[in-house]
This record gives sequence, structure tokens and C-alpha cells, in this order.
Amino acid sequence: IELEPDYAAAHAIIAWCHEQRYLRGGLHDETKRAALRHARRAVAVGGDDAAALATAGFVIAVVESDYEAATDAFDRSFALSRSSALALGFSSIVRAWNGDDATAVEHAERAIRLSPLDPLLYVPYVGLAYAHFAAGRFDDAAIAAGRASQSNPKFTMPHVLHAAALVNLGRDEQAMAEVDRLRELEPQLTVRTAIRSARYVDPAKNAELGDAVRRAGLPG
Repeated sequence: IELEPDYAAAHAIIAWCHEQRYLRGGLHDETKRAALRHARRAVAVGGDDAAALATAGFVIAVVESDYEAATDAFDRSFALSRSSALALGFSSIVRAWNGDDATAVEHAERAIRLSPLDPLLYVPYVGLAYAHFAAGRFDDAAIAAGRASQSNPKFTMPHVLHAAALVNLGRDEQAMAEVDRLRELEPQLTVRTAIRSARYVDPAKNAELGDAVRRAGLPG
């Protein structure tokens, strides 16, 4: 962006990096501001880049909980292209958080069909897991979370969702095994930090997720 200050894709990727640092590095305001600054710039200049718009929209949803702005960015992205698996995957997560599990499932499944070998395949599977968990479809949530973990074994959130779904199915030993994998990835992980990425609009859903992973053996 030193050479191209209005390069939307670069702003979107930088925003995503800052979003990851924000969640995993202590929720520092400076990192949040950087994520939002680049995300909003990507939205402002990304009128012809579907992936940049969707990535920026996702970042805005995560760090600002501004689902209206995120949805607007997704809608602009889809107006450019209905075949961006990344855009559909990010949209599925945010729609699940926002209580629209039907659209979340639709977008996630379309993303998976469009790009079944995508290195970011875990994104739509996480969207599916969030949607199914919120709707009480714990079998489906466990399957989706397990596939997300297969796609990205070192990403903690699929393991969190998998453990939560399994314990709600009464499969306690498997749930505890998922928690063991979580602790191998992040030994200091607690319930509070594990569900930090969950952004359900309904606080009861975030509480339900936290309670489930606590019952699976993750410390508070």
C-alpha cells in the first residue's frame, strides 16, 4: 500500500491479520483500531473486489460487532460475484452469529461445493458449525466442526465448537479428547479465551457455548 494506497485487497488482508492479532494477542485497542482502519479502507476503495469486500466485512463484524456494516459489505461482494467461496464462507459465519442460520448454512454449503479443495475450506465449515450449534443441531455441528479441524488442525475454534457439540450429545469422552487437543495447541487456554472468537448476537448462545466447553473439561 505504500505503492498503491487504494489497493483494496492489501488493506483487507492487513485488516484480517490485525483482527487475528487482536483476538489472540490480548484485545488491545491499538490493534483493533488498525484492523478497523484497514477494513474500512478496503470497503471504501474495494468496489470491484468481491474478496476484499467480504474479508473487510468479516473483520468489521469480529472487532466491532457491526453486523449491519458487515452484511452491507457482503451484499456488495455478492453483487460483484456469487462464486467467491471466501466471501460465502465469511458470510456464513457472520449470518450464523446474527441468528440467520438458514442463510448461514446455504452460504457455507455453496462455498464448499464451489471450492472443495480450498486451503481455506475450514472457513465455511466453521460457519456451518456455528449455525448448527446455535440451532441445537449438535450432530451436524460436530460433523462440521470436525471437518473444519481436518482442514486447519491448528485453528482452535473448530476444536472448541466440536467439543461443545459433542458434550451436548452426551459424548463426553470424545469431547474431553477435543479439549485435550485444544490444550496441546494452547496450554493456557481457558473458557473465556476459547470463546473470544464467538460473536453470537444472542448472549445466551455465547453462554451456552462456554458452558458446554466447560463441561467438556476446559477450565474457566
